[in-house]
Amino acid sequence: MRKRRTAPPLPMDRGVGPTRVRMPGPGAPDPVLVSLGSLPATAVSYVTQRFPDSAEWFADEVTAGHVRSDDGAVVTPSSPYVPGASVWFHRPIPDDDAAPVTLDVLYEDEWIIAVDKPHGLCSTPNGENVRRSAVVAGRVQFANDEISALHRLDRSTGGVLLLCKRREDRGAFHKMFEERSVSKTYWAVASLNDRVGAEPVRVESRINKTQGELQAREDPGEVNAITDIRLLTSFSDTAGEWGLYEVRPLTGRTHQIRVHMTSLGLPLRGDKLYPVPREDFDVEDPDNPMQLIARSMTFVHPMTGESMTIDSRLTPSSHAAVAG
Repeated sequence: MRKRRTAPPLPMDRGVGPTRVRMPGPGAPDPVLVSLGSLPATAVSYVTQRFPDSAEWFADEVTAGHVRSDDGAVVTPSSPYVPGASVWFHRPIPDDDAAPVTLDVLYEDEWIIAVDKPHGLCSTPNGENVRRSAVVAGRVQFANDEISALHRLDRSTGGVLLLCKRREDRGAFHKMFEERSVSKTYWAVASLNDRVGAEPVRVESRINKTQGELQAREDPGEVNAITDIRLLTSFSDTAGEWGLYEVRPLTGRTHQIRVHMTSLGLPLRGDKLYPVPREDFDVEDPDNPMQLIARSMTFVHPMTGESMTIDSRLTPSSHAAVAG
């Protein structure tokens, strides 16, 4: 039986949930416990030693009464260290002064909201991108702190993103993705070559992504990533000759489309990470976004049984005339 998660004792702050720090038990391979050789006397002592760069800030939050225990009680400087218990608090929001994000709604019903995620916006809170994420923007825009993303799009990818309205409904929709019963179609802009034409080309390989490494890679071994790619049309501009490709991933590995397009000699226009990472790979360029759009998503609605397709309104910025 899955253990029920502890409900946060603090509310959302502008769509951002509180941080939880759990106190490990005796013998845990925790660096703080290993360095001390025993359990700390207080919860505050543990947190400040675990996060020394934030120790002064955290002590001020405790003094102000902003830190809570699992049961909602205020944590004080003398609150004892209890193995297995947690303390909860709100970290400073890095992009607190960022302009608010308004999501374009493509579809909405009792259970879900489908939005067009803009290029350059994270799907979920991540690092320095907290408020500037689709989930947090959705919680604020729709006044619903339970909103969550049912899948993810890379920050550099725009297009259809499904959000779930209620916590208790997530399982039914997650099951669609786990069972690969969701059909996704992307538009990609890349150069032209003789390896991909009007007839679909299937790319099959094994893609792995190691935590801490920028790029995913293709390794020998059993296939875990399959993508169908075909050329829809070609066009030219001042930068050269380009193709608009329809891409259908049949699996969902990290960076799968970018890796497979690159393997065909067709890295995406505006991609700063493939084939070779640029120095400014983590800086989004609104005037030249990566040309990859989650164009449509087809699935059977688990609550209604209706077969439905949701289409993005985004178009490749370098070839907007193909819209529709």
